Parts: sequence; C-alpha cells; structure tokens
Amino acid sequence: MADTEKKNCCRRMLSDMLSLENGGEDTAEKISASPDHFRCSNCFSAFLKGIFIVYGSVTDPAKRYHLELSFPTEDIRDAAGDIIDGHGFVMSRGSRKGRYLLYIKDSGKIEEFFALVGANKAAFELINSKIVKELREDTNRQLNCDMANIKKSLSASKHITEIIQHLYDNGAITALPADLKETARLRAENDQATLSELALMHSVPMTKSGVKHRLDKIAEFAHEIEERENKS
Repeated sequence: MADTEKKNCCRRMLSDMLSLENGGEDTAEKISASPDHFRCSNCFSAFLKGIFIVYGSVTDPAKRYHLELSFPTEDIRDAAGDIIDGHGFVMSRGSRKGRYLLYIKDSGKIEEFFALVGANKAAFELINSKIVKELREDTNRQLNCDMANIKKSLSASKHITEIIQHLYDNGAITALPADLKETARLRAENDQATLSELALMHSVPMTKSGVKHRLDKIAEFAHEIEERENKS
C-alpha cells in the first residue's frame, strides 16, 4: 500500500472516531465495526487517538498517574475495550458515577499510550514529571529517615544522660574507671553534643565508635548496679 493510501486510511479512521462525539444509539456498533476498516498498521493508533480525544482524560502526573476513557454506556466501553485489548494494549475496566471506564494507573503504560497515539511531547512531559516526582519522593524519604535518625540519637543521648546523672546522684560514678569517668562527665556537661563532637572533647581525642563503646560500658555498669540494688 502506498504511503498516501496509508495516510488516507488513518485519516478516515480518525475522522470516524471523532464523529462519535455526536453520540447515537449505534455508537457501540460503529466502534465494534472499526477493525473492518483498518487498512494499515497505523490505523489502530488513529482509532485510539480518536477514542481518546472524544472520551479521554489524564490526571496531572505531579499528583498521581491516571489516564482514563470515560464512556456513557457499558456496551460502548466494552466495544472499545475489546478492540484495544485485542491489539495487546490491555486497560482496566470500571465504573464511576454512571460512567463506564477504561483506565491506566501505571506511568510506564501511560507513556506507552501517548507514544502509540503519536503524542510524543505528552509522553516526554510525563517522563519529566515522573522523574521530578520520584526525586521529590526520594528526597522526602531521605529527610524522613534523617529526622528519624536524629530523633533516635536525641532519645539515646537523653537516656544515657539520665543514666549518668543517676550514677552521680547515688555516688556510683566514683567507681567508674578513669576513662569512662571522663566520658561520663563530658556527656553530662554536653548533653546536646553529637558523638563526633564528644570524641574531640576528650583529653586524648578519640573516634565516634570509641565514644559509643564507652557509653555502652557506662550503661552496662549502671545496669549491673541496679541489678545488685534490686537483689539486696
């Protein structure tokens, strides 16, 4: 088939689908009969483009991914859905407020839909929106994770500070080895400092993990004292 004929058959198919906007009782029959007039591999794309122009809508991808075709009757929806499914592009079916729907919620498949109907700019914009949305979500997840870690660190700092204060209050702090006693004092005097900051405050600067190890030893020491007190 010559290129001109291909273009003409696709134009006719698109025109036939656009004419459905006027409605009519035979709309479902017209849609069902459409494949009989497919003359080239691009006729299905023209069919799908016309159906989307008349019945379709797409949600702003910055909010959510949702493309749908909304039909006035179930038989019109099923007529269009059967043809679309038959060409390997399956869409979900549903209904809402008296309308009968074919819809897609997967961003990759929406991109494929736009590319199929020749709306390459729309597909490109959707891809860009998806990238921006995913970056924003990744950033929010990272921020939430960071905030959770900060809260966890503050909670742990408050807990060990309370343990050390209890050791001071009952005089048990004097039983600590000199190195642990120094770390306990620094923690008590700098309850908002990070472990890294505490590490540099020691008379002999140490590592963050070294400070963590000492604080764990102090907590263990306090726990042993508490157990002995409970047994006595």
